[in-house]
Amino acid sequence: MKKLDISSLDVLSLMRFDACTRCGECTSTCPTGGEAQEDELVTPRGKILKLREMYLKQYGLKARLLGAKDILDGEMKELATKAYECTICGQCKTVCPAHLDTISMWENMREFLVANNLAPLPAHEQMIKSIENYDNPWMQPRTQRSRWSKRIDGEVKIKDSLKDRPEVLYFVGCTAAYDPNIREMALNTARVLARAKVDFGTLGNDEGCCGSTLLRTGLVESARKTAQRNIEKFERAAPNMIVTSCAGCFKTIRQDYPKIGRMNVKTVHITQLVTELIDSGKLRPEKSIEGTVTFHDPCHLGRHIGIYEEPRKILESIPGIKLVEMERTRDEARCCGAGGGVKTAFPELSQKIADLRIKDAEGAGADMLVTSCPFCYQSLKSAIETKGSSVRMMDLLELLALSVEKA
Repeated sequence: MKKLDISSLDVLSLMRFDACTRCGECTSTCPTGGEAQEDELVTPRGKILKLREMYLKQYGLKARLLGAKDILDGEMKELATKAYECTICGQCKTVCPAHLDTISMWENMREFLVANNLAPLPAHEQMIKSIENYDNPWMQPRTQRSRWSKRIDGEVKIKDSLKDRPEVLYFVGCTAAYDPNIREMALNTARVLARAKVDFGTLGNDEGCCGSTLLRTGLVESARKTAQRNIEKFERAAPNMIVTSCAGCFKTIRQDYPKIGRMNVKTVHITQLVTELIDSGKLRPEKSIEGTVTFHDPCHLGRHIGIYEEPRKILESIPGIKLVEMERTRDEARCCGAGGGVKTAFPELSQKIADLRIKDAEGAGADMLVTSCPFCYQSLKSAIETKGSSVRMMDLLELLALSVEKA
């Protein structure tokens, strides 16, 4: 038994935990605690009530009068496990009638669990050590980070942002740089930028992990160090704009970095930049791509930031594409199941959530399921293959690259 250290719980989060009305509005739409499995402690309401109960046992008025009791280790470990059965998708924030910022609540809860030596989970430890040792979660050498670009040597000129100082810094991200199944995302982003004659470059092997995984698992101090290293490189490169093709990197750099260090540069997602390029006539999708397409809104791009229209405008600009919507879309879109460390620690749960999203795409009558996030792509493509679905998984920039390629 031990006494809880609550110093990592910020006052605002404590107020939000207390403001929960116990209405259960979040339970039915929670991808991990309402749809994929029935477990009250996994639901937003369940986690809040359990943490509040533990807090009151030690710090409530009755506890102060009678003498605080130590919390049972079993109770603490159970909460820790259940707290990580959450993709931090933000669906609960969308439906909460009390307007609680549940996203920041879950991240702060995980920071609290780490401070009490209850987290991260054993399944996350190798990934975290890899980020700390190799600057990526895939245990790949730093010297291979820019290897993906060799595939388009001679086709596309990618500048060295630290030496050449191009206007746009393309932050590639770990998954697109290292995963051979996702590498096309980086390649097609570079092709599209080059086709529009954008003056862009990358940090090459000097690029580091954005730190999103560290933040989402509660390792705030490690994430701050990672962010500060990247911010220093951004200052040296001095671009006019940072663009990312990874929704997770985008959320982290755009939303989290300004809380850690001074960011003097505008950060946009590739869908925002591409929409501007199409609107200005610098990019012309001309080749027809026949097919019925539906778009999956990544949580980090949609609910966390609010970008919904740009991806759809890009799809509608491609000749031959018929865009259809799934039953749950935009701020009500179902999560892919990969976020928040769930895919690493609870792969079967992640698979169940992804299967539901494939069912949504099939129900919409789509030939292709398109997204703009490497983790969504990984998760949904795996579900398609496991289910034997006829739906084809595509990255948005892959479709666009095909439409703007030279005849």
